[in-house]
Amino acid sequence: MPPFAVDTSRFTRATKVIAVADVVESVRLMEQDEQEFIGRWHRFVNFVHEQVPQVSGRLHKSLGDGLMLEFSDPHGCIRAALAMQAWFHEGNQGLPPEGHVHLRIGAHLADFVADKYDIYGTDVNLAARIATLAGPGEIVISAALRERLGRKPALPLEDLGTCHLKHVKRPVHAFRIGQAGGAPVIPSLPFEARGLRASVAVLPFASHGATAEGSGGETLADELVVALAKSDVLQVVSRMTTSPIDAARDTLGSVLGQVGAAYVLTGRAHLHGGELALHAELADSRSGLVVWAEHFTAAPCVAGTIDPRLLAKIVPAVHAAIFQHEVERGTQGPMPSLDGSTLLLAAIGLMHRLSPVDMEQARLLLDHLTDRWRRQAHAHAWVAHLHLLRVQQAFAGVSGHDQALARAHAAAAVQYDPSSPVVLAMDGYACVHGARNLQGAEDRYAQALSLRGDHSIALLFQAELLALQGSARAARSAIGRAIQHRCMEPLRYLYDAVAALTAWADGDPEGAIPLAQQALQRNPRYLPAWRTLVVSQVEAERLGEARASQQRLMRRQPSCSVASFLAGTAMSEELASRFAEGLLQAGTPPG
Repeated sequence: MPPFAVDTSRFTRATKVIAVADVVESVRLMEQDEQEFIGRWHRFVNFVHEQVPQVSGRLHKSLGDGLMLEFSDPHGCIRAALAMQAWFHEGNQGLPPEGHVHLRIGAHLADFVADKYDIYGTDVNLAARIATLAGPGEIVISAALRERLGRKPALPLEDLGTCHLKHVKRPVHAFRIGQAGGAPVIPSLPFEARGLRASVAVLPFASHGATAEGSGGETLADELVVALAKSDVLQVVSRMTTSPIDAARDTLGSVLGQVGAAYVLTGRAHLHGGELALHAELADSRSGLVVWAEHFTAAPCVAGTIDPRLLAKIVPAVHAAIFQHEVERGTQGPMPSLDGSTLLLAAIGLMHRLSPVDMEQARLLLDHLTDRWRRQAHAHAWVAHLHLLRVQQAFAGVSGHDQALARAHAAAAVQYDPSSPVVLAMDGYACVHGARNLQGAEDRYAQALSLRGDHSIALLFQAELLALQGSARAARSAIGRAIQHRCMEPLRYLYDAVAALTAWADGDPEGAIPLAQQALQRNPRYLPAWRTLVVSQVEAERLGEARASQQRLMRRQPSCSVASFLAGTAMSEELASRFAEGLLQAGTPPG
């Protein structure tokens, strides 16, 4: 064998959890009292020697003020790390603050090679780098290790997001075990700063040709920022922040680095034949891929404003593209590696598909989100909405498991954020479909709309409540305003279905039919729209069509009966009697 050749037969490859622990400010402690520090350290190493083998681990090496350990069981690693932190915490009791010894620990699921002397590999080095993310008394782990702990670990975890480490090419997704210590490297952020909204940067649209007010591209970007900023699921980067960015010069990666936006919306605008021709493009700055692009035409920019019909097309299209892209991301990657915004938006998109498989996947995503951030109001609000969709589909009254969960999560959401319009609206919806507390729902919707009068979801739910109570004209007015401001594409069928219900309640079955059909075209699984279609066709004297629709409803819900409708409806007595009569005439079983 050549003198510098490596005998690879002496190496073994393994995948285990590597944990690195070191003492914070060890040099200061050594200079302060060398004998005391060395004595404590040796007692600690003896403790580790005794404890670690009991949880599937072994002490690989001691470095004088640090340790490297390996574990075959991820849960054993966490138990050992907690025990190590507890040992120093107890030893610090009764000592002056300057005499306290604090440990920081990082752990990673590592693939490495080993010989009789040491272990080697980039993952081993990464475990040491992850330890630098931990403050005194903290434990930080990688997303790879977090995934091995299972969906519901016994201890609270704080998502630290993607972290940049020295001499590591790619950022690492990390989690902190338990609460932040007294001097964290990465401070805990308030929930709003951490955010569950997908971030969007709107860059000026390149303009070709003059408009009445000059640059239509700048004006369009400003108008889009205003419109998108009203969204419950998007966070729009300020134009003051994005103004130095040049879409023609800067890369998507640089936009992500400069302003932190996950999505970038830009395009080109020019006058053509007296019209404003627009190409809009939405890109994912993380991957560099275009996720949506479309051409539009509109009236030219006049007096510094953009044709509102153009905004009414672009804003829902941007929402739809982001939802679709986040659903793809949410169903392809492991949940611990996903951002909170991806978990939430993917769950919203999936739940409104209404298939049992998609709704279950949405529930898993939301469970993971509420486990990660237990006090996040919007996460609880959408969990409540998921269960209420199940209630509506089953027409199950107010006494079931889904109703109880909906009420509990809606109440938790209000407790955590009582000033959020969408949270208040979801609680009102739970009052209607989970408790038949119509007065409570009325109060919640009023609260939500007092905070933001054009909140589309609050107006949507208020319109439904007014229709159920028999206030049909007011209901039609509310749904008109809700549709004017809607932007969340996955809920689009709900708007059509409530519009159909308000038209039927107002004695306009001919107007209700195309609206119900439109709702079902968008989502044929939504059973309340089928019921409204059936009774509207009966009252419009289209009995043959009503019976055909009823048969299609029965194929989707064989248990459908007039008795189940009456037991589950929140309608006023007069409207419920009229609705039940329509179902009977269409051939719905009475009981």
